[in-house]
Amino acid sequence: MQTIYICPKCKAPLVLADRTAKCAAGHCYDRAKEGYFNLLLTSVGGTHGDNKEMIEARRAFLDAGYYAPLSEALNALALRYLPIGGIVLDGGAGEGYYTGRLAESLAAEDRGAKIYAFDISKDAVRRLAKRRADLHPAVAGVYDMPVQGESVDLLLNFFAPFAREEILRVLKKGGYLCMAVPEREHLFGLKEKIYEDPYYNEVSEKIPEGFSLVESIEIKKEIEITDPLHIRALFAMTPYAYRTGKEGREAVLALESLCTPIHFRLFLYQKK
Repeated sequence: MQTIYICPKCKAPLVLADRTAKCAAGHCYDRAKEGYFNLLLTSVGGTHGDNKEMIEARRAFLDAGYYAPLSEALNALALRYLPIGGIVLDGGAGEGYYTGRLAESLAAEDRGAKIYAFDISKDAVRRLAKRRADLHPAVAGVYDMPVQGESVDLLLNFFAPFAREEILRVLKKGGYLCMAVPEREHLFGLKEKIYEDPYYNEVSEKIPEGFSLVESIEIKKEIEITDPLHIRALFAMTPYAYRTGKEGREAVLALESLCTPIHFRLFLYQKK
């Protein structure tokens, strides 16, 4: 089966079979038992990306539906702009919450889309493959995407590093980039429990070079979390988990409930 993936060694197109991905030069990649391909080339050992604890925390929290408004806004944008039979790439898909729900939305409308999702964290991709094996899950990084040039109609960048040159390379002319970023008051209720002087987020309105702005959508909602396990999961999936001192951490772990705004900004850009 032909895909948009390319060999990370020689950049030739990869052909996927049941158990392998091969290029014309003979480089071969085995499909892991969980259903993904590892297309990450690196000489550095150790863990890349989020660890298993962070992945499981994010999965538990997201599957409870607290961030569903963001997912629904993404789905609405995709239905408006993605062409029939279009190619979607999620570069930094995590465990696949947003991509999986997008796949369901597009399938319900019979859009014939093909969706590819990768992440640099092997633990995340294992969970992604269990959620939706049809998303062509792979381990890969955004700064050297194993993806054919000008092959993608819509690229998702949800809280992932912004590799502008690579994004421009893989997007078709006129293709779309959808970015999600935390807005001013995102999780301010949690910050109030952690910091004496909680701070507001700053959101840049600067349009990345090579793109034009199509839409900018604000998503804001007050959520109440009454399950202490979900509060701990939220804390564990944020950067605050490793930035917070002992006193702030203990305060969060003692919470029985939490009210906080969730506040996002979705930017939809088009490649010039």
